Amino acid sequence: MPIIRASCPTCGDVDIAPDAMTVMLCSSNGEASYVFRCPNCAMVVSKAVDKRIVEILVSSGVRIHFWRLPDESEEEMTGPPVDFDDLIEFHNQLSGPTWLERLIRYSQGKYEQ
Repeated sequence: MPIIRASCPTCGDVDIAPDAMTVMLCSSNGEASYVFRCPNCAMVVSKAVDKRIVEILVSSGVRIHFWRLPDESEEEMTGPPVDFDDLIEFHNQLSGPTWLERLIRYSQGKYEQ
């Protein structure tokens, strides 16, 4: 079984088995990264990679996981940006005792003013 040498920001170079690593490939824009859990410190490590590295990792037995950006990322944003007052109001809404019930009603289409 091939061993892949990767770098953990805490531990430095570590050896990873192909089945302990995953290539994450965005089908929306082609950006890719690999992710693994460091065998020494158990920290999850992710690093962006180019197409050549993806091909090498996959040919070495690393599994590939395809994902896509949400459709909302392509939507045109309208309205004013969120400001500090909006955040304070949101905080106050979440601090109230009925925020969860109101959220559930809203998600069921029962809007309130």
